[in-house]
Amino acid sequence: MIVQSNPGVPYVILGKNRFTGNVPTHLCELRSMNILDLSNNNFSGVLPNCLGSLIHLRVMNLKNNTITGDIPNSLGSLSYLRSLHLSNNKLEGNLPVALQNLTSLVIFDLGNNLLTGKIPYWIGKNLLKLKILNLQSNKFMGKIPPELCEINALQHLNLANNNITGTIPHCFCNLAGMIMTSDNCVNYGTGMFNSSYSGTSSVSTDYIYYNRSGYEEYIVTYIKGIQLEYTKSIRFLISLDLSSNKIIGEIPDVLMKLVALKNLNLSRNLLSGQIPTTIGNLRQMESLDLSANKLCGQVPSSLASLNFLSYLNLSFNNLSGRVPIGNQLQTLGDPSTIYEGNIELCGPLLSWSCKENNLSYAHANKDEGKYGSQGCLWFYAGIVSGFVTGFMGLVGSLLFIRIWRVTYFEMIENVYTFLTISIIQTFALLKRKIF
Repeated sequence: MIVQSNPGVPYVILGKNRFTGNVPTHLCELRSMNILDLSNNNFSGVLPNCLGSLIHLRVMNLKNNTITGDIPNSLGSLSYLRSLHLSNNKLEGNLPVALQNLTSLVIFDLGNNLLTGKIPYWIGKNLLKLKILNLQSNKFMGKIPPELCEINALQHLNLANNNITGTIPHCFCNLAGMIMTSDNCVNYGTGMFNSSYSGTSSVSTDYIYYNRSGYEEYIVTYIKGIQLEYTKSIRFLISLDLSSNKIIGEIPDVLMKLVALKNLNLSRNLLSGQIPTTIGNLRQMESLDLSANKLCGQVPSSLASLNFLSYLNLSFNNLSGRVPIGNQLQTLGDPSTIYEGNIELCGPLLSWSCKENNLSYAHANKDEGKYGSQGCLWFYAGIVSGFVTGFMGLVGSLLFIRIWRVTYFEMIENVYTFLTISIIQTFALLKRKIF
């Protein structure tokens, strides 16, 4: 790849080609560059340290290459950087602390790499203009830092496919970017991208789009079970994805205050307890995935009030009772897939109806919180009763069947004799070695 060494070049747009080899170091001579787009190529090797000398850079897009090694500390010098895309590479190691200096960042896209360590707390302390934070499909571990709750403008948080543990922070209700409706997002806070670059571009408050350079900002994410690309519609991407981790505890009721959410994915975790009955407050919800957890109790009837919902997955939990019905819920596809793996669910949407002695639908709606709790209690009570029954069966067999009793106690005696002799022999051997 050859780029004319002209320090006055404002942008380099070379994405979607077949360039190979290392990222050229002579790009670092273009000191006045605003945009560097080398995405969707076959670049390899490590990122050159000299990229930190491009102090006027607003956009760096190197996604979809095979770049390896650590993220260089020198990138922390790019104080004007507003968009950083390094996703879909083979970057490794911890996030360098120097990146906390990128206080102008609005988009921070590092998904699908080999990054390790804990999610840094300084992201929430210093990168307060972030609207898009994508750390999915890495090797991050530990708890979600509560400092992320300080990023008021955050509207898309993707931490899926990591090794995150702990609970969902209750302070997520402070993420105002997921509370404001899309109509208000334009004027909220710092705006999406509300500064222009004199003489080089025309910039909307909602996304970066450079008429002269041809560069357009975009984010790729999985929603509704498929991969979607957001470009001009990026301001409508209001999403929380914590799927495929090891998160425990209950779904906090405070999440139901994030009323602008269009996508909520908490699937493939270790979440327990009930689905909050106030989930119907998420009126803008289009995609909801709570599958493959340990949730129990009833499916809240308020789900039927989500008029924009087009994708729902509650499969492989321990849910029970009657499935609510509603115009929207009846248009979501095959109910046997949506509710699969919840053997105690029943209702008109499923192929098996509820028994006559079950709660009526109206009565279930009225007392769903009460009976949802009882559903969880009955689930755990079933486990305990099963253990007690099995244990009593064993004791009863030993009490009334003589040959079992004799065999059992002979086995206990043999094990005791073997362990006693082994301990004595080991002690004697150690004594000889010491003395």
